[in-house]
Amino acid sequence: MPPVRPPFSDVVDAVREQTALLLGLTISYSDEDWAAATSLTGWSRSHVAAHLAEGARGMVRVIRSLHSGIPRRMYDSEAANQRAIELGALADGLDLQIRLDTSASELQAELAALEDDDRLVSLRAGYQVPAHDIPLARLSEVVLHHVDMGCILEESDLVPGIAEALLAFHVERIGHRDDYPPLRLVADEGYIGSVGRPGATTGMHGPSADLLVWLTRGIETPRLYRAE
Repeated sequence: MPPVRPPFSDVVDAVREQTALLLGLTISYSDEDWAAATSLTGWSRSHVAAHLAEGARGMVRVIRSLHSGIPRRMYDSEAANQRAIELGALADGLDLQIRLDTSASELQAELAALEDDDRLVSLRAGYQVPAHDIPLARLSEVVLHHVDMGCILEESDLVPGIAEALLAFHVERIGHRDDYPPLRLVADEGYIGSVGRPGATTGMHGPSADLLVWLTRGIETPRLYRAE
């Protein structure tokens, strides 16, 4: 079905709102909380925070390269990005909170200007999006890493249309990769999408937010059900 496209300003607002929710959670973290493991193998909450801060700075770098006319990716290399995350994860909780906040604010100030920009940008090797989809890519990062830190995503956490757009974004990105089984995703909001290799399709039904977390993180909520 056609891509789900909520108003651009709604996506930009959702980035701000979801970032505020994340910061509202992390401000209460003790040193032990920051050191706790996440659902991402080998990463603590400190690693996730460092990754989000580096990601925001990287997106700012990409956006500003559009203005300069000299294309740049988010990171000089994957190895450099991993080093930055490992070093960033060594910071104390207050420093991590400040980095999350300041990097997110810097990126937020750049997003509105992308509304009508359909130039392709390379965020990482093999990962290209139109510039106007950078806010959606950032929103995905914030929402899913909030889940990685232990947040339970509720239907009410995302305004109507945003969860559906995030689900469609990931369906399009995954496409028909051979490492995914054939899946048909049917959202309560009306979106229908398919991913995975050819074969007999398994159907998963439920709210877009739940389908998003199941598709990207393998978390199955009681609101999801399988059907042919």
